[in-house]
Amino acid sequence: MYDFGAPSPANTSTRLPWRSSGWAGVRPTVWFLGLTSLLTDVSSEMVTSVLPMYVVMQLGMTPLALGALDGIYQGAAAVVRTVSALVADRLGRHKTVAVAGYATSALAKLGYLAAGTAWPALTGVIVADRLGKGIRTAPRDALIAQHSSLSHLATSFGAHRAMDAAGAALGPLAAFGILMLAPGRFDQVFLVSFAVAVMGVAALVLLVHAPVVDAPTAPKSRVSVALALRTVAAPGFRPLVIAACGLSVASVSDALLYLTLQRALAFDAARLPLLYVGTPVCYFMLAGPFGALADRLGARPMFLAGHVCLLFVYVMLALTPAGPALLGACLLLLGAYYAATDGVLAAMASAVLPGHARATGLSVLATGTSVARAIAAVAFGAIWTYRGSTPALVVFAVALLGAIAAGRMLLMPALGESRGTGTETPPRGKEP
Repeated sequence: MYDFGAPSPANTSTRLPWRSSGWAGVRPTVWFLGLTSLLTDVSSEMVTSVLPMYVVMQLGMTPLALGALDGIYQGAAAVVRTVSALVADRLGRHKTVAVAGYATSALAKLGYLAAGTAWPALTGVIVADRLGKGIRTAPRDALIAQHSSLSHLATSFGAHRAMDAAGAALGPLAAFGILMLAPGRFDQVFLVSFAVAVMGVAALVLLVHAPVVDAPTAPKSRVSVALALRTVAAPGFRPLVIAACGLSVASVSDALLYLTLQRALAFDAARLPLLYVGTPVCYFMLAGPFGALADRLGARPMFLAGHVCLLFVYVMLALTPAGPALLGACLLLLGAYYAATDGVLAAMASAVLPGHARATGLSVLATGTSVARAIAAVAFGAIWTYRGSTPALVVFAVALLGAIAAGRMLLMPALGESRGTGTETPPRGKEP
């Protein structure tokens, strides 16, 4: 039986010493995975940025319908996430499973062309797109952890998420440009999105070299559904899962927050995709520095501070008069929220999970947070539809404040640690 109390930062048998500091210590494989994510996010965010306008403005659906659609978007990946991670860990072929996920999402982009305005078909395509994300995310993050030293985990994830954010900023700009040149031609957005997604798959296949993890590192007999459940009991992992899920269920999705901003500022709905640019730009600028800061000062305080940024977004949207200052502050705080939580959470989990089951553990964590976010999207959309956006923001602000307090209590033992992801730095002779 594997001792979950002894963190295994990565497959040390296939890694060489890497002692550079800061972003210079991020390995080439991580940068290539970042390029894949950049291209894929250009593709994904081209679609995501136009969905609120497409669903609410063009199809005439309610915020509740958008919340339900966004809930599907957030939660569909949970259906296959753990299964794909188990397969990746069992076979030791994390790259192969990741390629399958990226390819599935790329093919789904063609489905948007065929779905048109039919609600059932559109829902099916969104599910297929998110299934691809569910298949690829945990194996990809396991590859990042495998090619990172323990002292650079948060920095590596921060570098990857920065490139991911760069793609998330470029995608809405591309969609906005297409719709400006060809108003109402959503089919052109979907077609270009598919072409860029194919480039992302090609980058992963051609540039990322990930050897198959051998049996001593990934004992196949131990990788099972039971292992997925046992990972939750790993010291330091279970409270992290509970805290992350509690915070996620009080987290409003970008689509609903941006629609709230659009209604408050009363600007042209055609400019809605531009809101999807501001947050990723801030995310891009902050992800690397926040990751390095988390490695130096502590990942858990950084994680909780990120949710405080989100809390301020709720308060400002509910109480601050509409104006350019409100728009700028919300986009900056949302970028800071993602920079302080996304990669940092993956780094914290990677530090306490055994190497042979890391993808499985990451999938359990991501599944829990995705389901929680799906619930949040539907709940916020429902409150908005029947009571208004301001009451919805107040309810979620109170819920998030309680979740932050509960999260601090759950993670309290780790908050006293002075640095890193919450694990001890390996002895110099054993450092990967």
